[in-house]
Amino acid sequence: MRRLPVLLSVVLVGLMALSPALAQEQTLKFWTFEYAEAVDPFFEQYVEEWNATHDLKVERQEFPWAQYTGEILTTGIATGNAPDVFFISPGDWRRYAEGGLAMPLQDYIPDYLQEDILPASWDAVTLNDNVYSLPFEMEPVVLWYNKTMLEEAGVAVPTTWDELLSAAQTLTTEDRYGILIPTNPDYYENFVFYPFLWMAGGEVMNPDFTEAAINSPEAAQALDLWGTLVREGYAAPNSTGNDPVDERFPTEQAAMFVSGYWVYGWIKDNYPDFLEHLDVAPIPAPAGKDLQTVYGGWTVMVYADTAFPAEAAEFAIGLFGAEDNTRAAEWGIKYNTKLSPRASVIADNEEFYSQFPHDVFAKQIFPTARPEPSYPPEIAQAVWEAIQDTMFNGVSGADAAAAAADKINSYLLTR
Repeated sequence: MRRLPVLLSVVLVGLMALSPALAQEQTLKFWTFEYAEAVDPFFEQYVEEWNATHDLKVERQEFPWAQYTGEILTTGIATGNAPDVFFISPGDWRRYAEGGLAMPLQDYIPDYLQEDILPASWDAVTLNDNVYSLPFEMEPVVLWYNKTMLEEAGVAVPTTWDELLSAAQTLTTEDRYGILIPTNPDYYENFVFYPFLWMAGGEVMNPDFTEAAINSPEAAQALDLWGTLVREGYAAPNSTGNDPVDERFPTEQAAMFVSGYWVYGWIKDNYPDFLEHLDVAPIPAPAGKDLQTVYGGWTVMVYADTAFPAEAAEFAIGLFGAEDNTRAAEWGIKYNTKLSPRASVIADNEEFYSQFPHDVFAKQIFPTARPEPSYPPEIAQAVWEAIQDTMFNGVSGADAAAAAADKINSYLLTR
């Protein structure tokens, strides 16, 4: 009988020694890339609210942008240190969904949210009838321009590709580029290129995702437009290292800038004096063609092998999808300039969306927007190599499109 207390004390000591590891295992890990300090309270408040009302605590970790998108997630999964909940970009989405790394979420989505989020946004995160992540932001791409520069040069806001080329040429001087487009070979370059491809009538893939569709006169036309802008010196031949924003635009080293909704918030915070010169328009279409643009936006994904599927799904959904849409609205209105895929957010914030430039995005730009497609890295690379060849290597749009199609079809044979 005397041995029982001794054994009990041994067990207790062992449990105490293991407690840090057990505590670590009982933590729900939430990963994002680094946002501006002004955005951090959005996450901090939600995590604090969760931890105050749940036994399973959440720990958020943030990582530098380049590392997060390039290696952090991949390394975490490969080493058994994957997060339970994480943000995923459209460029990586299909790889995770097809690779069995994402947990299907459709059984956890409440009816009110299913009805509130726009059908196109659901389509963008659905594969084989499974919803693999939750959309929470929409960032359409547009043509920003310095209206003072255009007025002084006697240039009308371009509405066709011919007018865009002419405006870029006229606005180009020794000290200024007529336009800025992304020139780094990556997913973001493809993202901004897609509206030009679509408005010309081209596509990267066929509807069944079984064959490349990029080898077309329409795709060649879009590639040639970008090639001409760079080769003629109307567009800057280099990027600043952070394509989504570019200081050359608000510092009057460029007259036009093809970028997204986020530009307004960035300029308002960093170059407020430039706001009086800022204006926005749809990206011009080829003559006689309909306007189209692309919207991007990260989504929330749950790791397929999470030890806490119900809790991870609840946390992911609650972040932007609570029935009270205040947090979803604040993400795009208070902490960023983004549209929400929840129809109720725009409906409930009519005053905000009646102000410039939010009214333009909500009423003019969004109706023409398609979600960013998610392609495997091999397909995405074939697209950006075609763009690069046309801009920098003297390759015609037709030849670049044909080469991209060959690369894509060769890859499809290995799937």
